[in-house]
Amino acid sequence: MANFKAKPISKQEIRELAKAIRKKCGLEDIHKIPVCLFFEWIMEKLFPNFEWEIVADYTMSEEGVTFSGANKIIIRQDVYVAACHGDGRARFTIMHEIGHFLLHGPNRVALCRLAPGEKLRPFEDPEWQANAFAEEFLMDYDLIQGMNYIQISEKCGVTYGAAKTRIGKIQGRWIV
Repeated sequence: MANFKAKPISKQEIRELAKAIRKKCGLEDIHKIPVCLFFEWIMEKLFPNFEWEIVADYTMSEEGVTFSGANKIIIRQDVYVAACHGDGRARFTIMHEIGHFLLHGPNRVALCRLAPGEKLRPFEDPEWQANAFAEEFLMDYDLIQGMNYIQISEKCGVTYGAAKTRIGKIQGRWIV
């Protein structure tokens, strides 16, 4: 069975990248990141060759797809509209795809066959890495200290589930 394997990157490195981008964009003290504005405008300013496209719902089953080699992210229209209206899952999806774009450029992800019994380690899993980036970017570690999951959800514009998972990871209840 084939898997995608990314170059290893730690949670701390992902946190530092998210913080650096927030700072560069003047968003370091913002709880609720303007995801659609970031996707449409700021990404193009940071990466002049960046392209994005919103496609009709019926054209793809995936909510979003990133073509790192082509510097392009495609988002399904229903997801994009929901994100622009503040839907936490949709906002997370767009930041997840941006995470792929930032972390998985050319030569950073490979299609590979794992040895029998070998499991993909989380820090080498492109999906884990993209989720970690979305978590770090949308729920900044320093800004959410002392908050419960309801406060994080409301202030950061994420789902209760994402906020609960974030707290669990910070408190060490989840290994990955």
